[in-house]
Amino acid sequence: MRITLLLLFLSFINAQIALPTFQAVHKPHTTSSGTPENPLQSSGLSIAGTGNNWQYLLGHRFTPQVNGTITQLGGYYNGTKTVYLWRWSDGYFLGSVSHTSSNSWTYTDLASSVSIASGTEYYVAVAINNSGGAYIDFGGNPLPNTYGNITINYTAYKVGNFNSTTMPTSFTRDNRTDRTYGMPDITFVPDS
Repeated sequence: MRITLLLLFLSFINAQIALPTFQAVHKPHTTSSGTPENPLQSSGLSIAGTGNNWQYLLGHRFTPQVNGTITQLGGYYNGTKTVYLWRWSDGYFLGSVSHTSSNSWTYTDLASSVSIASGTEYYVAVAINNSGGAYIDFGGNPLPNTYGNITINYTAYKVGNFNSTTMPTSFTRDNRTDRTYGMPDITFVPDS
């Protein structure tokens, strides 16, 4: 009864009542753009050599600086090659594509995009298997280097022809910093 009288009184004097308001939760912006990135291609480094007839699995270890998704694998070499993606710490297979390149930067969609986590190291590699290998030289700017949201840590490779989704348990070398052989690359889309 008292509330009704109060409301009646307030309506006669044309008073305003403040009602509670709700504030939306602000989601902070990240530094990632959501724009696809091809880290090795975007390095801007010149191709140092092509047409090498190596019998190797060749690639590089990399770490994303933000969470995101890998949508494509590819690279720069000559011929049809298999490009593989693994998590470095435990060799967990994440995907592969059969990809054709003609000494140019090209990419093939993965059957399913792969979510990757900031701070976790991964390995992308191409099985050159006797023809079409290329490489770049980091010259006076050795690895690790960051391109966009991806840090390329080291070159890693294994001697011998390769055709398996199982990552090698040992490498001929897994910490080279002056060159990247084979030239596999990823298309990385940062979470936005």
